[in-house]
Amino acid sequence: STIVLNCNPETVSTDYDESERLYFDEISFEVVMDIYERENPFGVVLSVGGQSSNNIAMPLFRQNVRVLGTSPEMIDNAENRYKFSRMLDKLGIDQPQWKELADLEGAKEFCRQVGYPCLVRPP
Repeated sequence: STIVLNCNPETVSTDYDESERLYFDEISFEVVMDIYERENPFGVVLSVGGQSSNNIAMPLFRQNVRVLGTSPEMIDNAENRYKFSRMLDKLGIDQPQWKELADLEGAKEFCRQVGYPCLVRPP
């Protein structure tokens, strides 16, 4: 059977005929675990839940939840900036210079060093 968790009840993207169960709730570790324990599904697909699903991949994996599709380890390798950068370095793939900074002055100095345009993102 198919179980769907949708965090936005106002969307029209959820087809009510496509699943046996439909939950409208936030996509969080706690909610997914509650549904997982209640429904006892074969597995969980995270690839259609956006960033919220990616963020709970490893915690679900640590609870022995069967994740179908892209493995939590591979999601973590792509999402974790340090791991991803090390992987690119190991493979000899060029990447933009980057640095994690905690203050505006540090960010300004880094931008002066690497030149513009420069992308600044929150952690």
